[in-house]
This record gives sequence, C-alpha cells and structure tokens, in this order.
Amino acid sequence: MDKLVLDEPHTIVDRTACVLRLEKGRRIGFAEYGAPEGLPVIVLHGTPGSRMLFESTDSVARKMGFRIVAPDRAGYGLSDPHHHATLKDTAYDIQALVNGLGINRFFLVGFSGGGPHALAAALLMRDRIQQVGLISPVGLVADAERVSMTSLQHFIFSYLGHSETAARVYFEGVRSMVTWFPHSAEYLVTQYATETDRAILDQYGLRHSLGTSMREGLSHSVEGAVQDLRLYCHPWGLNLHKLETPVTIWQGSEDTIVPPEAAYRLAEVLPNCRLEVIEGMGHYWLFGAFERILDRIRTKPPRRSRAAPPAP
Repeated sequence: MDKLVLDEPHTIVDRTACVLRLEKGRRIGFAEYGAPEGLPVIVLHGTPGSRMLFESTDSVARKMGFRIVAPDRAGYGLSDPHHHATLKDTAYDIQALVNGLGINRFFLVGFSGGGPHALAAALLMRDRIQQVGLISPVGLVADAERVSMTSLQHFIFSYLGHSETAARVYFEGVRSMVTWFPHSAEYLVTQYATETDRAILDQYGLRHSLGTSMREGLSHSVEGAVQDLRLYCHPWGLNLHKLETPVTIWQGSEDTIVPPEAAYRLAEVLPNCRLEVIEGMGHYWLFGAFERILDRIRTKPPRRSRAAPPAP
C-alpha cells in the first residue's frame, strides 16, 4: 500500500514501499535502507530497474551510518509515468523528493542508467550535493560512431535508443516475459554478464534480487525504460564542463552491458572527476564492493585522476 510520507513520516513500517505525492498528484515511489538517521545518500537505479535494486545494501549502510534513499524514477515501479523532454527535467523529481523528505545536504549515487540522471540532478542542486558517485554508468553514448561498442550495446544505444516504437515493443516483450515467467528476469539480467559478474552474483546470492528489481520496475509500465533510452541516446544538453562537484566514476574494464569507453569519455568532460577503472570486472561488481563505495564517497577525492583499484 502506498504511504503519504509527508503525512506521518515517522510512523511508516515498510520502508521499501513509500510514496511521495507531488502537488499535482503525481507519485514518486522510493525505498529506504540503512540507518534512518544516518548520512543521506540518494541512489538511482539502472535501466530497467527499481528501488528494490539496493535492498542488499541495507546491513552495510546501517553499519556505516548511511541512510539510503532509493527512488523509482518516473515510469518505474511505484512512480507514475511522466514525460521529461530532457535529462535536465528529470532532476526536478530528485529535488522534489529530497525537499519532501526534508533532506538538505546529501550524497548522490547513480548506477548504470541512473548515471546521467545523477549528473542532471548534481547540476541543478550543486550547492546541496556533497559528492557524486557513478557506478558502471551509461556514459556519452549519443555519438555512437566515436565509441567502441559490442553488437548488443549498438542494438540498445544505436537502434532502440533512436526508435521509441522499437524500444516500446522490446520492453513490452521483456515485461510480458518476466510477468508470466518470473524466473526469466534472473536469466535476462545476467544473460550478457561476464563470468566475473556471475561469480559475484552467485557469491552474494543476488541473482534473485536483480530479477526482483527488474520485475518491479516494469510492473506497471515500460514508459520509464523507453524514456531513458530516448534521453541517453540523444545529446544530453547538460553543461557537464561546469560541474565542480566532486565526481567519482567506477567502471569495469570488461563491462558488457554499457560501453566502458563512453564512461571514460564522460570522465574527461567532467572538470572534477576521479575515474577508477576496475580491471577485468564487468557491470555488477558493485554488489561485492558497496562498503568500499560508501567509504570512498564520504572522503573528498583528489581532483582529476585515473586509478585502477584491486578487483573486489
């Protein structure tokens, strides 16, 4: 059942299914994990996905004193579909959420398809965001000819990203599959994953969690996923060169879901960015290293550098 968080924010029992209603009635769903009174971290899920993606972070965040707030972006999960003409427009949903929850200063993390949305929000609220973390992000894919991609990545970012009809047909097919055959979601999210990804997911028992996140994200519509591709695969229209907020990008060198080169190009554009290339790792390495990520975002990074930490 939906909860109106502005009515009785301290009496909510189920922190994983909360809803904020905007003035015109549109709903933004979100989950909370970790320490309720901890340092706030807004985390943005990928494409397709949902607030449930970060359920596994609860114990780590609680131990470290972080309050994880994970919204469903527009058109996913509990959040109503809403047409955003540009990436910049999506940032106002994040602003509405933190304002509604009374959060002033916070950390911001974007995973995969949540990365571009995180950057848009950082530009809008640069005086409120202490640091941005981008984990295996969708990078600068609009100029696909200049970015090395696999055939799967070309299909997603060059074909589906430039045809809303094709994208809708594709995601409706995925939605039907995971609705009628729930276990197929676990297969879909790992079908193109690397061996290192599969080992991490098996080690931490996270295949089911990823499948649950996908099913929840697509449970009511595919509009969020279709909109994501439209926004990513056309010029972003963001003044990235003006973002002075510290940004850390973590990117697996063998990522088969998003093109690593697009993330590397993104790091070059951002003026205050630290790029950490995780050699030999794929897309889902963060699930074995979330404690390290939280520890890092709490510490202001040095200005522009490129490093390759040991694999988690």
